[in-house]
Amino acid sequence: MRSTAFFVFVLLALAAQADERTILLGPKTIGPGWKDQIVLEPRHFAEAKPGDVLTVYNDEAKRTAQGAFQDPANWQAIAPEYAYFGIGGPFRMVVSEAMLPTLRERGVAIGGHDYRILRATLTPGEEFVERTVWRGPALTMKDDWSASAEVQGRCFKGLQLGDGLRFHVSRAKEGAALKLMDMTWNALAPSADGIPVAADGATYYVNDQEPLLKLQLAGTGANVAMRVGGTGFRLERIGIVSFVGQRNEDLAHAQRAPREYVLEPGELFHGEKLFPTDWSGNLRLTAEPFQESTLNDVVVVSYELLPEAEGATLSFRENKGKWRDLAGADEPVWQALDGNDVVLAFDDVSLDRAKTNGLVITGQGFKLTRIHIIKAE
Repeated sequence: MRSTAFFVFVLLALAAQADERTILLGPKTIGPGWKDQIVLEPRHFAEAKPGDVLTVYNDEAKRTAQGAFQDPANWQAIAPEYAYFGIGGPFRMVVSEAMLPTLRERGVAIGGHDYRILRATLTPGEEFVERTVWRGPALTMKDDWSASAEVQGRCFKGLQLGDGLRFHVSRAKEGAALKLMDMTWNALAPSADGIPVAADGATYYVNDQEPLLKLQLAGTGANVAMRVGGTGFRLERIGIVSFVGQRNEDLAHAQRAPREYVLEPGELFHGEKLFPTDWSGNLRLTAEPFQESTLNDVVVVSYELLPEAEGATLSFRENKGKWRDLAGADEPVWQALDGNDVVLAFDDVSLDRAKTNGLVITGQGFKLTRIHIIKAE
């Protein structure tokens, strides 16, 4: 018979697995212009299940900062509600059944603009508890968005930054959406206007201090603090979802963000950005650094070949629309990589496009380390 100590060990191991687990350790700066992102590796989601929660802790967020969760294959939102949203604190994504194939095959990209990622964690859904704060009466949202439910201030007592408002619905139609409004009928935040509603409802995480402050200003009594409007569903009840677990500080399997460097004069990029063999890697450069460039300037790209890759290649594209070849060719021009720096010499077309829209570097099989401009004397 196995000892009591063995079963205590098993229980402790299971408890540890249920904690909030760090899967990415920063810092990783997400700068302006929607040009930065970092891909969380698929291995982190091998055992993920619907209802698990991905949390991104951050700092240095500007007032207009936005976050996004994207499919690394096409950079589209991994779900409609995660295309873009305002941030002012930790922000979260709830894993759905529909996301799992993408997460397990390609991972997920964290993007947006104007903030810095400190760490990302994955937490089992059972580590979040929900308390119901509004039970109706149930209300059907009309096609013309004219119906709304009033929620009193006392319902939000104890609501904290990072908590989620869970809207339970029935009879959800295709294209159903909800709008969260404050006591003055204005949207709580831009991201709260037109939230997609699935068959089982929607969750709005309070990621920013501004909507929380709007709810708190109404007080904790019978005054109306929030109005819930929308179209295409029947609102049944509302709950507040809060994290009640603890963080597992074991970082042995955490992904590390690439080291960040302070750019020297003439540098457009200095770091460690992977361009995997699944073609998910790209780097976008804005038009601003090319404004003073001439036909005599060149862009030098430094990189390291990935040891497992064969046929590493790179191309320069226009940072607009369908990413046409920067020099105007009908098909993208691919440059085979042999370990030596790649030099982009401008012609009239490529220089004009770089000055107007910037450029994109795409490819596979290498780690990008530096990009700099050598200017003509």
